Amino acid sequence: MTTSSIDQEMTDWLRSFPLLTMFGVPDLRLSPFVTDVFPPALNYAFWSARTHETESLAMRSLSDAEIDSLFDSVAAIIDKDLRRFDPLVACFGKLLPDGDEDRIEAEREIAHCVKRDLAWAVIEKAIGVNGFFCGLLQWYDQGRWPHDWEGAFPEGHIIVA
Repeated sequence: MTTSSIDQEMTDWLRSFPLLTMFGVPDLRLSPFVTDVFPPALNYAFWSARTHETESLAMRSLSDAEIDSLFDSVAAIIDKDLRRFDPLVACFGKLLPDGDEDRIEAEREIAHCVKRDLAWAVIEKAIGVNGFFCGLLQWYDQGRWPHDWEGAFPEGHIIVA
C-alpha cells in the first residue's frame, strides 16, 4: 500500500464487509465480548487514547494531508452505499421511533465511529503497523461494532455490539 492511497484488497474489503449486520444481535458463543446494553456507547476515553497512539506513529511517516486523504478515501468508499447501515437503523428502529432526535444522533455517531476506526486501520496498514485498529477488523468482518474495552489495556478484551 502506498501512503497516499488504499490498496485494492483493502478497498474491496471496505466495499463488501458485512457492515453492522450483527449489530445488536446477542450471541452467547461470543460472551463476554458482545454487550446486551442498548444503545451501546463508545468508550471515548479509551478510543481517544488508542487514536492518539496511532496518530503519533502515523505522523512519523505520513503528513497531515496524507492522513486526511486516507480518511476521505475510507469515508467515500463507505458512503458510496449508505444502505449498508440499514442493520444499524433497523436495530434502533425496534426501540425508538423514526424522527427521534436522540436516535438520529446515536445512529450518526456510530456511523462516524465506524468510519474513523476503519480509516485508522487503513493508516496502520499504510505505515506497516498491525495495531489496535487493524485488530478491530476481525470484529467488523463479523458484522459487529467494537466500542468498549474491559480490563487494563492491552490486557483485557474488546466489547462489541
